[in-house]
Amino acid sequence: MMLVGLGMVLGNMLSGRISGRYSPLRIAAVTDFIIVLALLMLFFCGGMKTTSLIFAFICCAGLFALSAPLQILLLQNAKGGELLGAAGGQIAFNLGSAVGAYCGGMMLTLGLAYNYVALPAALLSFAAMSSLLLYGRYKRQQAADTPVLAKPLGQITVTVRVAYCRMRRERLIRPTRFWHIL
Repeated sequence: MMLVGLGMVLGNMLSGRISGRYSPLRIAAVTDFIIVLALLMLFFCGGMKTTSLIFAFICCAGLFALSAPLQILLLQNAKGGELLGAAGGQIAFNLGSAVGAYCGGMMLTLGLAYNYVALPAALLSFAAMSSLLLYGRYKRQQAADTPVLAKPLGQITVTVRVAYCRMRRERLIRPTRFWHIL
């Protein structure tokens, strides 16, 4: 239990450390992929104690590395309803825990060995990873279809200001008394 708890702490710290370099979507998808691999290895190496402990550590580290990026994604997409989005995220995590416990319990009810508990977990994690990848594809297509005029006003202002300063420097235009607008 201590090893799994250490994995939770280190996974959360690792997620926070790499969140400055990568997008929450990328962190979540890669972490979910690592969880799927760890769960499959936990299934295949379930009889070996040391190996099982290592993959349980990796799986729990991934689980806690996954929670912060998912919550960030949820809040980014809950414009105007951040409190409801945060509450919905907690509901989804609790529901996922209940569904996972039920599916794992069904494996034991069927009389299968303990390592079979990892199979439905791997399947559910794979479904989560697939939905994250589909969401990423949707966002890329949506960004590609966005017209230039739909950019935020701040980006347009900066672009115009840079062009204005460049034109003044090259003496293509004279400064006007309205330069402060840009």
